Amino acid sequence: MDPSGQIEQLGQTADEVFRVDESEIDWGIAFAGMLAVAIPLFVGLAVGEPTLGLLAALGGLNVALVMPGREVSDRWPWGLLCLVGSVVAIALADITQPSIAASVATTFVWTGAWSTLRVAGKHGALAAFALGAVFIVTNGLPAQPLGPAVAAVAVGGVAGFLWMLIAGGGPAPKDGETTWLGVRVTLATAWSRLQLSPVLRHHALRIALATSASVLAYRLVDLSFGYWVTLTILAILQPDPHASRIRSIQRSTGSFIGITIAAVFIFLTGDPWALAAAASLAALALFAMRERNYHWFVMLITPTALLMISSVFYSGLGLAGYRVLNTVLGIVIALAATWLLWGNDEIGKSPPPLTPR
Repeated sequence: MDPSGQIEQLGQTADEVFRVDESEIDWGIAFAGMLAVAIPLFVGLAVGEPTLGLLAALGGLNVALVMPGREVSDRWPWGLLCLVGSVVAIALADITQPSIAASVATTFVWTGAWSTLRVAGKHGALAAFALGAVFIVTNGLPAQPLGPAVAAVAVGGVAGFLWMLIAGGGPAPKDGETTWLGVRVTLATAWSRLQLSPVLRHHALRIALATSASVLAYRLVDLSFGYWVTLTILAILQPDPHASRIRSIQRSTGSFIGITIAAVFIFLTGDPWALAAAASLAALALFAMRERNYHWFVMLITPTALLMISSVFYSGLGLAGYRVLNTVLGIVIALAATWLLWGNDEIGKSPPPLTPR
């Protein structure tokens, strides 16, 4: 390729990576998302149960992120799906956490199965990531007593669900887009695509193999905060290699900016209340900007998550260092999986649409 062609290709890639949706910020949704994170964190600190507060905040964050804004007429099914799925994920993660074999096997099944939710469009893809992420993170944290852990996530998820319903104009705003296909139609569509389309089948297997292999590796070598490797892989892998490469650039640039933001707060203070307040502000920015593009999403969810965890498990700037290392490892593994696992025959081709028509 001649230099002018290379420059044009770089320009096209940069446009895909940093393209921004100039939609108006919905401050009601932004404050609702912030409350879903802030209240559980502060309550946990106040009553002397910071770990349960963190789990409740993770439940609230997960449900709130999956629920669309007021432009969608069927918002509540997505929130309910994520609420129920998060509770099941926490239970499975806590039960399997002591066993490496059980953690690896459950990661394979859980992430692979949920990846097929992509047939329901962008909201399905986001729900699949959120439900995979809550299992991966919880399975990577120290095991907690099962009952309190499940209760914390359920309470936090219900609170996030209600905050988002109130802020977004109720469960079914008028004149909104219809996105929920129903459980039966979604399952039937996913099963049909798995049988007929190698794109979805390979995507599900690629995610299942890559995420479970990373869990096995980080558990065997006892890598601190190794679940971030798996989380990065889950975030990057897309049905076709080009989309995965774009996502890897967005993930790396967004993560490193987000880590820098979090590191400033972590350097300035180790006080859990201050870090919880910083996490709350980061959550406000996250929900305000979440529709702009994936680069913005990663750039803001990274400090939100880091500051949430640091408010409970403070380890100074070492946490940011592990985040950088594990993000790089995750990107490398994800890109390798893109090329090695059924990727070559899709390069340069547009994959068949996965959203039902």
